[in-house]
Amino acid sequence: MNHSSTLNQQVTSMTPVSKITFRSLALSDIPLMHHWFNLPHVRKFYSLRSWTEEEVLEKFKPYILGEKPISGFIVLADKNQIAYIQTCKIAGYRSWGNQNLSEEIIKNSAGLDIFIGEKSMIGKGLGGKIMQEFIENKIRPEFQYCVVDPDIKNTAAIRCYEKLHFKEHTLTETVDALDQPVTLKLMILKRRHNS
Repeated sequence: MNHSSTLNQQVTSMTPVSKITFRSLALSDIPLMHHWFNLPHVRKFYSLRSWTEEEVLEKFKPYILGEKPISGFIVLADKNQIAYIQTCKIAGYRSWGNQNLSEEIIKNSAGLDIFIGEKSMIGKGLGGKIMQEFIENKIRPEFQYCVVDPDIKNTAAIRCYEKLHFKEHTLTETVDALDQPVTLKLMILKRRHNS
């Protein structure tokens, strides 16, 4: 089943995106997530390998059912599904424990992760627009800080975060999901007092 052919036709013929919205990830999104997870540009820094649909279901079902402290969303650009974004409260989420964060930041932070699934939408400045909308509407109402940790080789993501005023906090040597060495750049965005 080719989920992207119709969508790619819709998306590539779109005028510049005027509205970004977020819809909670649902079990019905698993085929789309499976498709996106196996695209080369998503595999490069996000999914890292080939995935079966069953593996994608195993990964995301706990988020969808509220069994893990991660909230996932499908990103819509003028009603077209183009990306995935997720967030979690840093406090109590064990994978952030090795990042040299102060207690204040841990208690008042949300982590953020994103990928643009539709290849035709890459390089159009949408990553920043998506994140700005998401931070304003989903993170800032509750949290003082937003934290990201891109692979240092993901220069496009790092540039996007820098444009949004994320500041480097530290570099962390770790291993990725495939147990390969990776260096992550922890970056933090602090809410301005007037926001």
